[in-house]
Amino acid sequence: MEYRKDIDGLRAIAVLPVVFYHAGIAGFSGGFVGVDIFFVISGFLITGILQRELASGRFSLVKFYERRARRILPALFTVVAICLAAGAFLLLPDMFTNLARSALATMVFASNIWFWYSTADYFAPSADLEPLLHTWSLAVEEQFYIVFPLLLWWLFRKPRKTAVGALVGLCMLSFLLSVWATGAHPQESFYSAPTRAWELGLGVLLALGVFPASRNARLVEAIALAGLAAILVAVVFYGDETSFPGLAAALPCLGALALLWSGEQRTTVVGRMLSSPIPVAIGLVSYSLYLWHWPLVVYFRLTLGTLDLPLAQALLAVGLSFACAFASWRFVERPFRRRPPVGFSPRFILVSALAGVAGLSAVSAVINAREGFPGRLPKDVWLAYSESRDIDTRRGRCDGKFPKDGLCRIGAEASAGGKPTNDVLLWGDSHAGAIMVGLDRLLGGKNRGGAVAFKGACPPILGIQRLDQKESHNCAAFNAAIMAMLEHGNDFPIVILSGRWPLVASGKRYPGETGRAAILDRVDFEETSHGTAQNYGIFKSEFLKTVRAIRNTGRRVVIVDGIPEIGWSVPHALGLSRFIDADLPPAPTKEMVKERSAKANAVLAIADEDPGVQRVSAVPLLCRPVCAVEKNGIPLYSDDDHLSVYGAMTLVPIMMKDLMPTAADRGFQPG
Repeated sequence: MEYRKDIDGLRAIAVLPVVFYHAGIAGFSGGFVGVDIFFVISGFLITGILQRELASGRFSLVKFYERRARRILPALFTVVAICLAAGAFLLLPDMFTNLARSALATMVFASNIWFWYSTADYFAPSADLEPLLHTWSLAVEEQFYIVFPLLLWWLFRKPRKTAVGALVGLCMLSFLLSVWATGAHPQESFYSAPTRAWELGLGVLLALGVFPASRNARLVEAIALAGLAAILVAVVFYGDETSFPGLAAALPCLGALALLWSGEQRTTVVGRMLSSPIPVAIGLVSYSLYLWHWPLVVYFRLTLGTLDLPLAQALLAVGLSFACAFASWRFVERPFRRRPPVGFSPRFILVSALAGVAGLSAVSAVINAREGFPGRLPKDVWLAYSESRDIDTRRGRCDGKFPKDGLCRIGAEASAGGKPTNDVLLWGDSHAGAIMVGLDRLLGGKNRGGAVAFKGACPPILGIQRLDQKESHNCAAFNAAIMAMLEHGNDFPIVILSGRWPLVASGKRYPGETGRAAILDRVDFEETSHGTAQNYGIFKSEFLKTVRAIRNTGRRVVIVDGIPEIGWSVPHALGLSRFIDADLPPAPTKEMVKERSAKANAVLAIADEDPGVQRVSAVPLLCRPVCAVEKNGIPLYSDDDHLSVYGAMTLVPIMMKDLMPTAADRGFQPG
């Protein structure tokens, strides 16, 4: 196959946006589309090789996988091994365990399945500190190549029209599946090989000559320019909120297809640009650059204590990525690609591949079995770190529990007279689940009791849904069931509402926190928006209606103001600051919390005008004026915005000490 410099240049166009996007450099918000460009290139190049071998009768599945092993495994083994070694010195036990599990998945090219299972959302905060997250794309590609060579071998014996028709049909089916799944099952669609197969398939179809050639120079030049423009538009204007892959992935993929196609027709202006020395040099090391850049970004984030790297550090991470990529290409990739007599034999490659997989899998299995070797941590580090694991064991089984299934109890089971103590109902989202243990202590100490009804990502607001959640989330049905229980019962004279109000009111996550926006919609309207502009209006009207509905039953309402959001995982940051002397990010101030909560608090203040409504807040206790994140060396948060068990047990009894039901409350009748 004739070497095309412009393809290496296109690899540079693919890898640079990915690197800059992950490093947080402005102007590359859609840089993740570089992976899709790689898929198209890979499908084109591999199919070209397979087609020539099939035509000449030299096709061998063993030789195909030997070539893949030479190309993929040496650099991959090197990066995984160094990530594991660095993890022993830089990662806390749960992070080290997760790294080992992802390394095991990477060894069998199943990391896309692992990250789909363990992190769910590529754009979520939980994924930002996974050193091997980027290997999901290698897994997708290799899963494709487990099936595709055999499929092509079988189709090669069929009439050309039949073979091409079958491949076109499969690509269309994969594309339609991607479009559907991106809306219905976005996380699965992002990581799944079947929903990405059409991207590789575009390259396959081009290599098979499905797209007609052209001698029209102006047309070819125009298509090349359009292809480059399509890629640049996606890189600059896409972002974390873009519904992806689905229809949005067509733009960068068709752009890559256009550049590959035009390069086959003639040398275009764009082709000459891509064939210049710098893009070609970057393209040559693009695989190693892709492998190295993400672990380096993750470890920079850990040591600096922030997900948003300052520009100087971001550029330093990029520079180190290039240095590691060149060294990896020069001393790892190139030697293993050489064949005898100057290079390694196929037998050596096979034995080395098996040994590498076995060795790294064994090391990873030991790390996993020993739970990340917690004995590495000094006592003060363990004190901070352990709070992230000290989560009320009831939260998992209580989350989303409907009244018909029996709500979880808190406080005293019965009063001194032996009667059930249904004094208080705590109702809300995961923030209610986080403060449950503190309210449990307060009620128990006063021989009072109650129940808790909470559901993650489901604020206690009637008639709303979260469009950013799956259809099965069913928030509206959960809240309706709680309200029906209140309307038909005569217990729980006090209802406590707790939610992450600033996120609900704005839809926007705290600065520094990645992840999808929280998008509200009313259930009695058809889906009207995929943005957050309507959040405040919906929150204001429906929350006030909810408070009125509870008050109409004769109950008192207590609203817990939003817990101050920190923007970084407190236990991990504290643990790392003591373990590796990482910088502790700055905590928000009281003024910052007030600014963040201004819209939400304006609505809560309207509700508070009712004499039967009372507000309580942790802000005066925590923020004086900088918000505290620890007390006595123990974190007050279990992550970036939920109170830890220690935090809830410390703050809630003080925050709610005057909320015990009065005699009048206990004798109330539903209105």
